[in-house]
Amino acid sequence: MTTGTSIVISTHSHSVPFLTVEESQPVYPDPEWSLTTLNYFREVPPLNAAADGPLSEHEQRVQRRTDDSPAVEKVSVQIRNIQGHEADYSMETHGFKIGHLECHLPDWNSDDELRRVYFPEVTELLKRETGAKSVFQYEWHVRSTTLEDGLKQDSSGAVDIKGPVRRVHIDESPAAAMMEYNHYMQPQAEHHQHLKGRPFGVYNVWKPLKTVRRDPLALCDCRTIASEDLHATKVCVPNMGEIENISLRAPKDGRKHDFVYVREQRPDQALVFRIFDSRIDGVVDGKFSHGVAHSSFVDPGTEREAARESVEVRNFCVF
Repeated sequence: MTTGTSIVISTHSHSVPFLTVEESQPVYPDPEWSLTTLNYFREVPPLNAAADGPLSEHEQRVQRRTDDSPAVEKVSVQIRNIQGHEADYSMETHGFKIGHLECHLPDWNSDDELRRVYFPEVTELLKRETGAKSVFQYEWHVRSTTLEDGLKQDSSGAVDIKGPVRRVHIDESPAAAMMEYNHYMQPQAEHHQHLKGRPFGVYNVWKPLKTVRRDPLALCDCRTIASEDLHATKVCVPNMGEIENISLRAPKDGRKHDFVYVREQRPDQALVFRIFDSRIDGVVDGKFSHGVAHSSFVDPGTEREAARESVEVRNFCVF
């Protein structure tokens, strides 16, 4: 697979025997909730220290991504299934929306096809759901393996591992969002003077490539996250090198984070969620954010299903 990172600009508005894994039907113990665990951040000594020298980019990801990492605090949670109730959730209130995105491609690993066919549809979806005047795709990633298999494949120089990420996180801190925006948009300044000084946001569009049977993605109602839950961490991304994202600590003092997911999410059901928006986000001691925390998780009863396949695109939305 080729991982794309060059900017693309779009401003136009247009008990049954012998069943295979693919044929089997997952068993869900509860139709309304998933009773499971989420991997939160636990404070430990730096993970990038090694007796024989610094760890590689992929080795650091392996240490952070494994379920038994010392930096993980496993927390029992209830995650609400909102399939059939998608319309109850909005960008303005919760920080995310389930949008309709029908796109099909013969080869999702082709950057050329993503640019030619998929990105214009992502642009139209974001304009519709966020009110953006212009949309710029700057980073994208296709995931198609289990976590375990993804950790075995070298991810150096890629956006991330090819498997799901079972860590509660926000993709970028406000400081990183502004740094990336300046990095990618500065070369375009001469051609897009009308965008200068306008508010902008970073929004993620996450779409399944087939119905999700395993490792679904859960989104957190941004109103239930407090500043003390946020912890700035460092990650490596193409073109930028090291940037800051946000890991989430488990809430204390009896509070809970409200997580939801779309059970058996279909390929036409895209999750659109906010990472940063300059119109509402601020920075207090580097921790204040209205970004939507998210994580894949093990939905009990689906552990032997085929690997999840999904595509995610990060976008600058200029308002």
